[in-house]
Amino acid sequence: MNEANKPKRGIDEALRNHTLHPHGQPAPPRRSLWWIPTILILIAWLTVQLSFSFQHQLRAYPAAQPWLELLCKMLPCDQNANNPYQSLRIISREVIAHPTAAQAVQVNATLINQNDKAITFPTLGLSFKNIDGQIIAQREFSPKEYLADNLDLNTGMPPHQLIRVSLDLVDPGETAVAFEFQFSAAGN
Repeated sequence: MNEANKPKRGIDEALRNHTLHPHGQPAPPRRSLWWIPTILILIAWLTVQLSFSFQHQLRAYPAAQPWLELLCKMLPCDQNANNPYQSLRIISREVIAHPTAAQAVQVNATLINQNDKAITFPTLGLSFKNIDGQIIAQREFSPKEYLADNLDLNTGMPPHQLIRVSLDLVDPGETAVAFEFQFSAAGN
């Protein structure tokens, strides 16, 4: 085939078609949507992985319980039987300006033991964090410090009974934007 018989294409036509098919026709668009289900599957897989990895932290939030129960039906979750406080839940929590003291805050929380038997009262850890998640203030409270006088420490935390906690603290400052409770064995 000589030069005169070869099909000629101009640059304008090539740019208009973006790509050239070997037979001189524009290539079919490659707009397949296979990547959408792939991304959705990867997002679901990542969500399951993160939930599985952070299951102990998520157990502190009652709203996460249905999701974790469903997850643990499908995967072998570590229920951490050695942790007596896995059944302890925070029903409500708040930090307010102290009603009578300047430069102080009051932390109020309601706890419940969701186990069917009494557990020993834990040491209650409280940490305040800044916007970057760094701890800026932290303290632990023994059961004697956070419980009302009318509760008997020796009988333990009764099952399915609300326990109200109120703590008076020095104000951690305006950089404190979040707070978190931790439970550990008393004396540890």
